[in-house]
Amino acid sequence: FWALADGIDTQENMIRCMLNNYSTSGFWRSWHRSYYRWLVRYIYVPLGGNKRPVINILAVFTFVAFWHDISLQLLAWGWLIWLFILPEKICTIIFSPKKWGSWTYYRHLCALGGVGNLIMMWMANLIGFAVGLDGMNVLFTNIFMTSRGKYRSHYYNVLFEI
Repeated sequence: FWALADGIDTQENMIRCMLNNYSTSGFWRSWHRSYYRWLVRYIYVPLGGNKRPVINILAVFTFVAFWHDISLQLLAWGWLIWLFILPEKICTIIFSPKKWGSWTYYRHLCALGGVGNLIMMWMANLIGFAVGLDGMNVLFTNIFMTSRGKYRSHYYNVLFEI
């Protein structure tokens, strides 16, 4: 409001609903648009941009983690986001729409990747902003293991057969 009152036309910061992103890269491009552009302009491009994307994305998310707060929990969050972006980047190269787009099951493959991205983002955000690394270990242990340390596979077999 105040920027508009001063005659400054600002850009829309949330150009897409956060729940309408199946791509991790797409999510970060549209989540906080002005901050994303700042990161690209002042960190990603000066480090070499697309010439060394793996290292540069790691540097960007390390900076973003420290920008939120200096803590091991948020550093783990930033590095997990980087780690979860890598499979998407690799699959985008291997399964390019120009080459595979006409394949009958291409949309199903993209949907599977989208589900994987959502699950990975939830995990990273749980670790970074909620329960931390130790809490995530406890959470997964309670979900997938019995009190005797056995995997609860028989429960899930029954659950998914219904």
